[in-house]
Amino acid sequence: MSKRLAALLTPHRAEIKAAWDRELRKVGPPNSALALPDILVHRMDDTLDLFASLLRREPAKHWPNESAPEWSHLRDHCRCGLNPLLDYFASGGTALHDVLPQLSDPDRHALDQAWYCLAQQEVSCLCAVCCRTCPPSVPARHASAPLA
Repeated sequence: MSKRLAALLTPHRAEIKAAWDRELRKVGPPNSALALPDILVHRMDDTLDLFASLLRREPAKHWPNESAPEWSHLRDHCRCGLNPLLDYFASGGTALHDVLPQLSDPDRHALDQAWYCLAQQEVSCLCAVCCRTCPPSVPARHASAPLA
């Protein structure tokens, strides 16, 4: 199933990119120069290539059975919220849904899981090299615990 989904991306690539560009420009004002849609559109081909590769490499049966997490959970991987890839991947996911509405439920599930997985990897990689000093996230139940 995943290989078939990867093959489905090729004939729809231009349409996906156009829809993605439209969605990306709707997001709102960019929070940094790297978040400018005119910059991010140059990543789309590489991202779609990575996505197709991931779909070909990972059979759909390896994706979790539950639906992909909400896009807001992707922000949990970026404490400062300034990662330009957050809106980039959210708008790309919307574009995939808009361009490929005819997918069956299992295909949609596999596509969403793979897209979220790729997004999480890319966001985490960029956050790992971020120069901002963001405070570590501390769960509320541990906030008042004494240090050992």
